[in-house]
Amino acid sequence: MVCSALQDRAPAALRDSLRRTAACSLALSAELGRLLEVFQRERIPIIPLKGPALAVALYGNLALRAFSDLDLLARPEDVLPAKRILENHGYRLASTLHWPCDSACFRARESQLCFANGNAIAVDLHWHLWPDYFPPVFQEEHIWKRAREIPFAGRTAATLCSEHQALFLSAHGAKHIWERLGWLCDFARLIQMETSLDWDYVFGQARQTGTLRMVALALSLARDMLGVELPAAAQRFPAGGATRALVNLVRRRFLEDAPIPAPALESTRFSMRAFQRTAHRLRYLCGSLTGPSEAEYRTLRLPPRLHWLYYSFRPLRIAVKYARDIV
Repeated sequence: MVCSALQDRAPAALRDSLRRTAACSLALSAELGRLLEVFQRERIPIIPLKGPALAVALYGNLALRAFSDLDLLARPEDVLPAKRILENHGYRLASTLHWPCDSACFRARESQLCFANGNAIAVDLHWHLWPDYFPPVFQEEHIWKRAREIPFAGRTAATLCSEHQALFLSAHGAKHIWERLGWLCDFARLIQMETSLDWDYVFGQARQTGTLRMVALALSLARDMLGVELPAAAQRFPAGGATRALVNLVRRRFLEDAPIPAPALESTRFSMRAFQRTAHRLRYLCGSLTGPSEAEYRTLRLPPRLHWLYYSFRPLRIAVKYARDIV
């Protein structure tokens, strides 16, 4: 009804955009349903992240959230079987590995492998919610124990529990400077509809992992930018001066129509301010500056026994790149 009303009143260009978004959403949702059936048949647990499953869980309507790919979370021990299943069902590996072998898959910088099929559908297969250089906002071993099921495409799909979803959305937004308003809408919608969300658990996990500022930032943005009335249990978050400065920075980026994705240096500066612990900042810097990415793998092919050389090659490649930009 909402989508139909918007189409009736919107200009032609916007109506065309809505139709394309709806068509893409339906195609991705159908493909997710097919993949869930395949993985269930093969007895491999999978948790869809973001995308169609989140649209159904939060909005109950696929047309109310745009998405462009599918993100699937598997246990680390199930990654290689899941990779083979995707390849047997029309997908090719799109990630660049440093060497064509199974062990190279786990060298992927972002803890994910990217796939694509002939219908231009992209699937990202994750085995961790965050890359190694980014501090986790909760203990990942709890994911599968607390996962809940939702109805999806005539079957059930596992999804993050509400508390983990709130923590995950907080960290994901902070990692990417909250550059998309839709991500903030997801977080705001979650805290509005999940009235029984255990905020003691949320804050407890954030304190334990030293990531409370990222959660405080998400709550502050939902309140200050979207006017969301926070639940009483969520109003105990410590929004200090550092958090308020980050809120102002995000708001300014929206007002100035800043580029998406944000430049790497801007993203790094934001993350450094969003972290509370010096250890997290050092971990992030070391991982960003020395952890090899696909760019290094495309530039230089080294056998597995020489993989350690990439940690010296990356800072050298970055230095050359920025030197050229300055010149």
